[in-house]
Amino acid sequence: TKQADNIYIEWDYVHFLTASEVFEVFDTTGSVYYGSFGTTDTARELVVVGEEESVVLDMDTVVQFEPIEKAFWQRVDGNIDLGLSYTSADSSLQYSLDAGAEYRQRKYSASVGLTSIQTRRDGVDDILRDNLAFKYTRYHKRRYFGTGTLEFSRNTELGIDFRTELGYAFSRYAVVTNRQRLSAGVGFSVTHEDQTGAEFSTTSAWGFLGVRYHLFLYHYPETDIVADLSLQPSITDWPRNRVNLSVSLRREFMDDFTVSLTVYDNYDSEPPAGANAKHDLAVVLALGWSP
Repeated sequence: TKQADNIYIEWDYVHFLTASEVFEVFDTTGSVYYGSFGTTDTARELVVVGEEESVVLDMDTVVQFEPIEKAFWQRVDGNIDLGLSYTSADSSLQYSLDAGAEYRQRKYSASVGLTSIQTRRDGVDDILRDNLAFKYTRYHKRRYFGTGTLEFSRNTELGIDFRTELGYAFSRYAVVTNRQRLSAGVGFSVTHEDQTGAEFSTTSAWGFLGVRYHLFLYHYPETDIVADLSLQPSITDWPRNRVNLSVSLRREFMDDFTVSLTVYDNYDSEPPAGANAKHDLAVVLALGWSP
């Protein structure tokens, strides 16, 4: 509320709930409902009044609900994190940028994310890690969803001057609660790479196996833990494979401001000839803003 700011009430102690706004409601089966909240005479029941029909849900099965805003910009969530570190022993300067925005509709969501980590040392070439990703996700029944991705990236440590990747993954939520999500998916992608020192670009096809875990706490201080692990076996250049791991912890320390710790590890079993290593590990501590 404007007068009292955020008020936290344990969900187990809510017996009745009514609201005239339209909400998106998730339950433990992965089903999604849309509508306002109507009245009921039975405690611990939530009536979702839709355009065509109403649904009565046991409150114990409701894991999340969010208002469906009318204006475009009200449906957009975003964040921006900035990090900077310096080591005098080797005159190493590292700065990072992690920014993203997501637009959510009833049946789909669209997002854009930018990650940039750059390391500079005296007497050696800069290490550049940049990734720009556009994603479109379509939500289906029974916890299933499909995601199309277009990514542009470079990683000088792994010998990639520029990579374009177009892919699709079909996934399902295995765990859906009011504090955590666990999903797994399979898919494929096509990449076009300009490799360090190579005279020609290469095009290749890849498989995809991925797992994502998200733990979130909405009460103050808000906390998010996200872990992504993916395996990409090469279809056209077997037995080459890539493994990508990302683990991040973000915690609010004041309204809309957060501190985050993120660990990235990218592995290529057969990196290009210009690569410096098969593994590329980065640890980033950053301050962020999430309106």
